[in-house]
Amino acid sequence: MRTLNRIMVVALVIAALGAIVPGPADAQSYTAVRPGGRGGSMEFFLPLVYTDGTTVTGEGGSKVDINSDWGFGFGLGYNVNDNFQINGIFTWANRSYSARAMNADGTMGKQYNSYMDTSTLSLNGVYYFMNGNIAPFISGGVGFTYVDTNIPTGPTQGSCWYDPWYGYICTSYVPTKTENDVSYNAGIGVRFDINRQFGMQVGFYRTWIDISKASGTPVFDSGRFDFIFRM
Repeated sequence: MRTLNRIMVVALVIAALGAIVPGPADAQSYTAVRPGGRGGSMEFFLPLVYTDGTTVTGEGGSKVDINSDWGFGFGLGYNVNDNFQINGIFTWANRSYSARAMNADGTMGKQYNSYMDTSTLSLNGVYYFMNGNIAPFISGGVGFTYVDTNIPTGPTQGSCWYDPWYGYICTSYVPTKTENDVSYNAGIGVRFDINRQFGMQVGFYRTWIDISKASGTPVFDSGRFDFIFRM
């Protein structure tokens, strides 16, 4: 929680400072560092994501306590003009959790301690308030989140096949509880263009995931560092 709070404070403070940079100075650095501006360019970026811990409650008093952890990803964006970008981002993470199930009679059932694998693919819009090398922004998007709880749902299953190089191969796996959910996100932060080819941005994001059988819509807060490569 402390790490995320620091990320949020840094993003908000820098965004506020960037918003009051004098116009002429901003325009001068804009011309020197990024001739032609951002508009019409493609960007590839690598996000580093820190998601805070949260508790998801379910039916009958069941709940899941998900711990905070880091995640990674990649994305591709197109700058429609100097102020507006559309992008697609794919992120993934492996986070530990503890879950408590409840029996139908209201008594406590099984307890789980495991790791869940999550991945999110989202389509987003970003609005930059300034045209210069320091640009505060807001963003919003919608996508799908895949969740694998790693809780077994059946016995071990196997399959075999003939490989042209290794011959007859067999493997086995355990089916687990998974689901695909619609997710939404909103964020605020600030971008730094260091030169024509490279930039960085830091932001605070909030994501809502429509997890089936959860009480309400679970909320996940995260801080994100993006390493930007202009194409």
